Amino acid sequence: MPNKIIPKQYAVLLYEITKDLRKTEIKEKISKFVGFLVKNNHLSLVDKIIGEFKTYTKKQEGVQEVELVSARPIGIKIRQRLINILNRENKIELKEKIDPGLLGGMVIKIGDTMIDGSIRRRLSILSDKLK
Repeated sequence: MPNKIIPKQYAVLLYEITKDLRKTEIKEKISKFVGFLVKNNHLSLVDKIIGEFKTYTKKQEGVQEVELVSARPIGIKIRQRLINILNRENKIELKEKIDPGLLGGMVIKIGDTMIDGSIRRRLSILSDKLK
């Protein structure tokens, strides 16, 4: 049975062949890489490869993706304060989402860890205690 290359392996390969190149050289390498994918009938994996490439690149560069979900947009001061606190460990990339269902507060997701400081969660805990 032939080896099946998964998108993550392609992403790592793409990172390794482009990491030390200048921008002008990267275009040529990416063109050759896409040609390689076409030749091997793997062009359908491009979206997954790009996703894996972004994830792998961030990891290699020490960037931690943090997702912040709040009921409404947070202010600039709160956003900057949160970034300053989280940047102590790693460089972070903050992605913000709005979920009015939280009622207030926020939920922070860092990797596999979730910190739920939402009003919805607090009301749920209170409701469970009252049962």
